[in-house]
Amino acid sequence: MTRCVTIIISLFISMLFACTGNNVVKKSDKIIPGIKEIKKGTHLYKKGCYKRSLEHFLRAHELFVFYDNLSGVALSMNNIGNVYRTTGCPSSATQFFDESCRIFLYINDIEGAVQAISNKTAALIEDGRLEEASNALSCAKRIAENNKKLSVTLLKNQGILLVRKKEFKRAEDILKKACKKVETSNILEKAAINFALGNLMVETKRSDKAVEYFKKALSADQSSGFIKGIADDLAAIGTVYYNQDKYKPAVNFFNRSIKIYALMGNDKKVHKIMDFLIKSSEKANINISITKNFVKRWLEGKSLKGFCN
Repeated sequence: MTRCVTIIISLFISMLFACTGNNVVKKSDKIIPGIKEIKKGTHLYKKGCYKRSLEHFLRAHELFVFYDNLSGVALSMNNIGNVYRTTGCPSSATQFFDESCRIFLYINDIEGAVQAISNKTAALIEDGRLEEASNALSCAKRIAENNKKLSVTLLKNQGILLVRKKEFKRAEDILKKACKKVETSNILEKAAINFALGNLMVETKRSDKAVEYFKKALSADQSSGFIKGIADDLAAIGTVYYNQDKYKPAVNFFNRSIKIYALMGNDKKVHKIMDFLIKSSEKANINISITKNFVKRWLEGKSLKGFCN
């Protein structure tokens, strides 16, 4: 019931105009096209349109390179890494995160550097490379602490890493600390932290608390419009209910989740959830034939609205 940790595309758009030195100020009018590409890519990324989002991030990268805007180059590198990370290419992702971090450090953007290393840490955790993840996390923490920068993303990743290492008590303390420290406006990070706490509750056999945290994550993802996050949250809640033998609510959440995955064209998730949905519906005596028809149609690319167009 794991999901890719919610990927946070860090826009840092204000950074592009506020960095020290005349380089950025003089060229601010010329980097606007790059910023527009970042915004378009981020919008598509949140919808789960990864191929299209990557195209915009690559265009942004070219524009920033052309005008030698290092802030934009580092930002686009970070975002390209996030796309590779969420599409199951962690090796490629970590290379982009490393280069992004190197540039951020060169221009003395500590927050950008910490974000890039944190994203690399998350990619390594998801790839099961826990020792490498621990080393990357330690590096990010040193940079943040030396510059008196608190990062809830680092706290979140540390908590997730500890969950993977089965150090549940420490993980819970750190994730709850992150939950208290995260800014109200940082909705995506709030969702990711609550999702991580939900997974921790599942691991420690506290099902009701797991549902509580997953529903908080769902609310945050719905507010931000992070489509993949919404689908992941719904699937996680459905799985908890299924394991509690609460088949009627399980059908409800699986039903909602599988439709989103189908519209996203995520065959792997659809097939996985369909098994649970069928079993739950049989136990609850609920007819899911309409859902099956829609899912089949959408996986064949026959949705009436092209969400990635």
